[in-house]
Amino acid sequence: MSDQIVVWLKATALSKMVIGYTWVWPLCETLHFVGLALLLGAAGFFDLRLMGLLRRVSVAAAMQMRVWAAVGVLINLVTGTLFFVGAPDQYITNPSWWAKVACLLVATINVAVFETRYGKELLTLDPDADTPAAYKLAGAVSLMSWLGVLVFGRMLPFIGNAF
Repeated sequence: MSDQIVVWLKATALSKMVIGYTWVWPLCETLHFVGLALLLGAAGFFDLRLMGLLRRVSVAAAMQMRVWAAVGVLINLVTGTLFFVGAPDQYITNPSWWAKVACLLVATINVAVFETRYGKELLTLDPDADTPAAYKLAGAVSLMSWLGVLVFGRMLPFIGNAF
């Protein structure tokens, strides 16, 4: 089944564009790095505040950083999709890629649960207040899952296709 997906993706015009033009892959790599820096910088800052650190910064002020994290996610979603379509054989059987996808799934679920359960409550906290245990847990899960995305993404060329 995965062989059929690889063959089909590599036959698409988008895949041929990503691989065929020598500037597309390096441009995507650069944008992916910028997106990751925005994501980890902004989400990491917010996560640290949720974990009870950086208490001189109000939670409401830290929440404003989330927009930059969302921009980073969007950039990485586009460039990551281009990587996958351009060279699916490098990813689809790579255990590091699947670990990265698992970390992305954990991060996404964590954000969805946190935003739907606690998002509005955050704004009611006093500016220098300590955060409740549920917030600390959500921040730690977020930080660890995004760092997992970073580590497993970086390990893609080193772990290789082990399946």
